[in-house]
Amino acid sequence: MQGIMHHRPLYHTDNCRLRSSMDRFRLCWDNAGHSKQRFGMTTMSASAVFSPRFLARLLSYTAVINLSGCITTVITPEAETSAGQAMSQQVSEQIGLYHDPALTAYVNKVGQRLASHLVDTPYTFNFAVVDQFEPNAFATPGGFIYVSRGLLSQMNSEDELAGVLAHEISHVTRRHHVRQMGRSLGTGLLTLPGRAVGVVSEDLGNMINSPIEHAGKVYLSGYSREQETEADEYGLRLAADAGYDPHALAAALEGIERTLYLLTGEHHEADYMDTHPTTPQRVEDIAKTIAGLTYSTTAPIATRDELYQTLDGMWWGTQNPQQGIFVDDNQFLSFDMDLTITFPESWETVNTPRFVGAGEQDEQGAYIALGSNAGEFSPEGYAAALVTRMRDRAEISPDMNRPVTIGDWPGHQLTYTDSSGEAPVSLHYVFFATPEGSYTIMAMGLEKFRPQLRETVASMRPLTSSERDSVGGLRLRTASIAPGESLTAWTQRLGSQWGPKFSASMNGLSDDYKGEGERRKYAREERYQGLE
Repeated sequence: MQGIMHHRPLYHTDNCRLRSSMDRFRLCWDNAGHSKQRFGMTTMSASAVFSPRFLARLLSYTAVINLSGCITTVITPEAETSAGQAMSQQVSEQIGLYHDPALTAYVNKVGQRLASHLVDTPYTFNFAVVDQFEPNAFATPGGFIYVSRGLLSQMNSEDELAGVLAHEISHVTRRHHVRQMGRSLGTGLLTLPGRAVGVVSEDLGNMINSPIEHAGKVYLSGYSREQETEADEYGLRLAADAGYDPHALAAALEGIERTLYLLTGEHHEADYMDTHPTTPQRVEDIAKTIAGLTYSTTAPIATRDELYQTLDGMWWGTQNPQQGIFVDDNQFLSFDMDLTITFPESWETVNTPRFVGAGEQDEQGAYIALGSNAGEFSPEGYAAALVTRMRDRAEISPDMNRPVTIGDWPGHQLTYTDSSGEAPVSLHYVFFATPEGSYTIMAMGLEKFRPQLRETVASMRPLTSSERDSVGGLRLRTASIAPGESLTAWTQRLGSQWGPKFSASMNGLSDDYKGEGERRKYAREERYQGLE
């Protein structure tokens, strides 16, 4: 949801290992632009990334990105572009774009410089920054290319960024998406019984609108190793043609591998779900390709110092205060929406640009979601419309139908008990309006979860002044490192939340590096004060 970041330090020690939300993380490029996560091994608390099981249970409508309607015997570039436009909308709504116009403009300039050196391409390329901590880059059909804020924080030269973007451009120009375009993604049906669940499911579907975090894994993860190698080869040539140093892609890969090891304690190893060669193999293959290239470099759009200046101020970490944050694992705070809601302890939470929610995982027996309303009705108007739909389609009337206030916000509450299935299901709706917008809380579950659902709905309220002050997180900043100054001394002087080893990795330096008077990246805690 619009509004986020944890106010407590996430990093400080040399190994820079994230607390529970990053334990056992394993990441790779192009896997739908998402990390692969081993849910069940550790609680993904306060994370905008959620398990396929949770999302499948939460969605009770057919959540399908069915691109087969675009397909004839031959898939045209126009069909690819149409599919890419649909996917780009879902990326924006479900992953979210990072709010930094200057940073986005810079990434687009680098991407367009690369694209201008393509010959007779039918694609128009678009470049954007997604709001993900994981270092990812991915492309959708038709030329829509994304890099994460986590990947950008790792970049130490424009050549490195160009190498990443050229790789993704090559996936598009080599039409590596075509073989997946006929695939239809599976559905996820709620296990809760009863006729009213079908009505509620439509509301959840409208709120969530195609689960990119789940669906993208299936849709975009099908590159073969041969395609990855081909994208590297063509990307290196494209970067060189555009005047960039093709060696920088290897430097970027090694830097990301180094950082991920410090975060997780694990080296990237290929497995059956990972189509990328291991980093050492990719670096070796890259060197062989470059050996056959003739190229000369030209001036970048931004020098290293100018790149760092563009990155300065970027929110860094598993949460971004712009989208709201979770504290103490289950309390959601949104500075910009000026609201908080507390979900039951141990439930799996999720935060996307369209909704924030939680699900009970042991029995998959209860779900809660908070999202914004698309229409312009009053809370009473939304409630009246739901009463009519429930009466006409589920043949039930509300147990409770009353106006409520949440702080100073006007609202309307509906409560139902649906006994038409094998077990009674408790349904709760609260429609309310704030100065920032109009919202709906939807909560449903087996009767045994009614107290938790009721408590969660009742927990919704405006932020206190202390809660507003607590919203913040880690922010990437830059500062000069004095000639001869060690990274240990530099990080201590600045109060950086990155230890010296992690600082070395993020800046592409050796652990024993001594300063030369230049600017380098570090992270510090800052309060969030609203979108800038």
